[in-house]
Amino acid sequence: MSSIALRQHILKVGESPFAHNYLVFHDDDGNVIGEFHGLAKDPATDQFKPIGRSSDYLRAQHFDGRNWFRDGEPEKLLWQGSYDEATARWQAARNAHDEINRRNLTYNPWGSDLNGPRDWDAPVPPVIAGNSNSVNRTLVEAMGLRLPSMPYMAPGIENPLFRQQEVDQIARNNGLPIPKGGLF
Repeated sequence: MSSIALRQHILKVGESPFAHNYLVFHDDDGNVIGEFHGLAKDPATDQFKPIGRSSDYLRAQHFDGRNWFRDGEPEKLLWQGSYDEATARWQAARNAHDEINRRNLTYNPWGSDLNGPRDWDAPVPPVIAGNSNSVNRTLVEAMGLRLPSMPYMAPGIENPLFRQQEVDQIARNNGLPIPKGGLF
């Protein structure tokens, strides 16, 4: 059966291990078909960077085959089923990927949306920033899946880049169910 998994690439920052979460699509034989990552992109050089700063753009990036995948990294299975069902979910992630990149969001290493405190009764302002883990969370939700807990801290997973209605619409446009509840 084909599957979609969440993996963690561990980054050492001082003595603290932080994780870069990313998605992996496996075919029926367990081969890596593709990966989705969130990355910082330098606006001056147009080059991707492993860790960015607030002057960089936040981008979703798709890679065919293996890119960051390393044996032994923590991984959790998000979904398993037929190849056709897997490609429908992967297409939903591609649609979210395109929308993330269209918005020209700012990269923030800690994943904050930089909007600061707000009146919780007021309408939510548009998200203006996030990090690789914010991208990952948004792609997972767009596929109609729930984000699992993982072994290492991944700053930014608490910051979805889209409003829930936008995420649900991407899932619906790809014929995917909308999950109930939040993080587990």
